[in-house]
Amino acid sequence: MIYHQGYNYHFYLADLDSVARFVATPDPFYPIPTKGIPTLPSVSTDPILFPRFLYKLQYNRQNFESKPITTPPYFKSPDQKSEFFQKTISGFSPTKRTIGGVKQSKLTLYRSKRDQYNQTKYLSLRDIVNPEFDESTVLREIDSLYMDKKSKLYLNRLVAILYGGTKEEEMKIITNLFRYETEFAFFLSKQMFTVELIPLIHGLFLQEILRNHDERHFRYILPKLSPPVLNVIRKSISKNKMKQIESAPATKPPEGEDLVSIIESELYKRFARNLYYEEGSIFTYREEGEENFKELVPFEDSGKFDFSVNGDFLSFYGKTNTKIFFKTNEWMDTIRFDFFITRKELETQTFHRLPKDLILEIPYYETGLFLLGAGITKQRKCFEFSLLWFDY
Repeated sequence: MIYHQGYNYHFYLADLDSVARFVATPDPFYPIPTKGIPTLPSVSTDPILFPRFLYKLQYNRQNFESKPITTPPYFKSPDQKSEFFQKTISGFSPTKRTIGGVKQSKLTLYRSKRDQYNQTKYLSLRDIVNPEFDESTVLREIDSLYMDKKSKLYLNRLVAILYGGTKEEEMKIITNLFRYETEFAFFLSKQMFTVELIPLIHGLFLQEILRNHDERHFRYILPKLSPPVLNVIRKSISKNKMKQIESAPATKPPEGEDLVSIIESELYKRFARNLYYEEGSIFTYREEGEENFKELVPFEDSGKFDFSVNGDFLSFYGKTNTKIFFKTNEWMDTIRFDFFITRKELETQTFHRLPKDLILEIPYYETGLFLLGAGITKQRKCFEFSLLWFDY
């Protein structure tokens, strides 16, 4: 089963053979500014998770609205309902509670620098090109597109990648492009989602968009469409429908609601793939290491901190005046921390591909409300966790 639903997060255990396809739209349950919530891809070939309190979801012909956060009661709260720890969600380990961090006094750890994995989106020709086309046919189609020479050159390189190996080899090459060829990477993640790509797309992508689009707005944009795009549109609707559009009065649509903007937005929603690649570094800690990297960490009393987690995948290691520390007990594909500073302000830290026994640090704000998080292990186990320090 590729999809799992936790109390606070959606999980997809995707890979190259089990591709996750969904539509997640920013729709926060709390008054968090929507403009600060990242747009998610609709296609992922890597494990991915995202909050139920920030997004509404369409998946497998079902709609899931955003919802309020669910946490166990704070351990000092008089409302100590035990159902949270007795009930287990399908696909998750039982919830366990610990009070206080593993370390609560000064301790020497070994600081290390490691590659950081960033997350991006790109468009794979594998998702859009007619599978019956051979390489030369696709190259001819690209040559006819109304795109500049540099964009066509990038597309030609993608064709060579597509027909030159397996899905795994394609992913490895694309990952390296994002790491070492920044201009090509920018084209893949930003410039490739253009209406001029429509002639390459196989299937019924346009029909629903065209069927629901206002004829007056359609008429307004017609003269601005390139011949290849206009030709595909004519083939995608009936002759009677096209006559109605051409005879309709031209009306300028509201900003962002013109046909080109809608098509480009739908291209992104339906075909953007998730990708992780190495970029930059992060500092982490271990309990053992080289003498040169010793560092005294001023851990302090954390007896009021209430940590709950599914299973034993993650531990609350301790806190300082400005940092909170967690230790991975399994190899992690992805892990996310959501720190609620206020009901309107959320700070998120996301890490990818972490080894076992690694100690992570994230910022701590004493006046903050609480912390939530979730992760997917390398063994494809889902878990959620919460850290409370008062009865909110």
